[in-house]
Parts: sequence; structure tokens; C-alpha cells
Amino acid sequence: MHAELASPSAQPAAVLALPILPLARFRRLMKYEGHDVDLARMCIDADYAYRCLAAAHTSNDERLRCAALQLFETYQRNAAVESVLH
Repeated sequence: MHAELASPSAQPAAVLALPILPLARFRRLMKYEGHDVDLARMCIDADYAYRCLAAAHTSNDERLRCAALQLFETYQRNAAVESVLH
């Protein structure tokens, strides 16, 4: 009945820890744009994190847009895994 859950291919991917160095770089690049980013809040408040990432995505700075995209992918992966776990 639940044999598919026991197979390794059926195991959900692990939730990724939010990468501190990319987060710090993101905050620094956002500061250059005039935005203060609360890293602790980004780790616990997904809505806040997505708003920060969306603001970064509209930047003219390609480095900031790339940093935001990489972090967005991590948040999206974690959100998908959490929905499977709950």
C-alpha cells in the first residue's frame, strides 16, 4: 500500500538551509540600491523575503538580479518541500 513511500526515489528533497553568504551579499547589493534588508526576517518570513526578492528583480544591477534569482530558487524549492511534508 505505501511501498512507493519507502523507495528512495519517492523521498522528498531536503529543505535547504538558507545560504548565509549569498544572503549577506544580497543585503549588501540591496543597500547599494537604497533598501535595508533584515536577514533574520528573510529567514523566517517568506512573504517579506519574496517582497525583497521582487524589488531586487526590478533593479538595473545585474549582480543583484542574479543574486535575487538564486535565492528565489532556494525559497521555491523549500516551499515545495514543505508543502509535501505538511
